[in-house]
Order: sequence, then C-alpha cells, then structure tokens
Amino acid sequence: MIIITLDTLALPAETVGARAPSMEGRRLWNLLFQQYSGSIILIADDRDDKEHLAYWLKSEGYKPSMIDYAVDSTPREKVRRATQLRNAFGRLHWFVDVDPYSAQLALEDGLPTIITVAPSVPRAEWRSDRIDGNTPWDTLVEEIDRQRIMRAEANWGERE
Repeated sequence: MIIITLDTLALPAETVGARAPSMEGRRLWNLLFQQYSGSIILIADDRDDKEHLAYWLKSEGYKPSMIDYAVDSTPREKVRRATQLRNAFGRLHWFVDVDPYSAQLALEDGLPTIITVAPSVPRAEWRSDRIDGNTPWDTLVEEIDRQRIMRAEANWGERE
C-alpha cells in the first residue's frame, strides 16, 4: 500500500480546481501505480471541495484506490492520517509527500517515506524568496542518522 498526498500530485493554488498537476508527481504516480497494482491511497485536505477534487482527479487521470481526508494539510495532520491508515490496513510500503518536515515526522512514526522534491525554478539563486541555509533538510538527515543508529543497536544482541 502506498499513501501519497495531494501536494505531491498538484502544484499549490488557492483551490483544488486551480491546482495544476505536477509533472514529477505524475511520473512518480505512474511508476508506483504500475508497481503496486494501483494500491494507492490519496490524502487530501478535508477543507477542499470534494466534488472538485473528484473532478480534478478524474480529469487528470488519477484513480486512487481510496481517498482519505486529513483535517487540514499541515505536516503533522498528514502523518497522523497516514499512521492511522497504516494501523487500519496493515503493511505500508511508502508514505510520499513533498514536505521535508512531514517526512521527518513520518520517519519518527516509523513510516517508510519518500520525499519528492522538484525545483520550481531552474536555478536556486534566481529565486526571489531564497533563504540561506537548509535547516529542514539538516533536521531530516539527523533523523535518518538517528534511525540508522537505533536499527544497528537493535541488532547488536542478535550477532554472536
């Protein structure tokens, strides 16, 4: 089972109908849909118009096996819903999102995670809102290292 967020499939906009599909999200969807026989659950924001969302998905050619609605689209809420879905349905292969903070939270909750990151401009120095430093990415790397150490420590007792 794959859990993917709407933010992975669509570029940000004020309403669902105004969201343009993400080319990278489309490629990832096609890859995962084929590999996992269409067992993909979409997490969307409960505040979005459900009829517009259904129309947008149909017109863009997305057919998730289930749509689940998070209270909002904050990282913590998306991960909370993904954790609940994993607990309800069993084995989760991947949680897929574009937000490094939600990926960090998912890793902390023990969810296998894929972060999809595609630049919106060709070169980072051309961005008008450029912020120096990669604090969210550094935090993510620290969490991955912490999990790797915990996994190694868990196996120490088994090796003799």
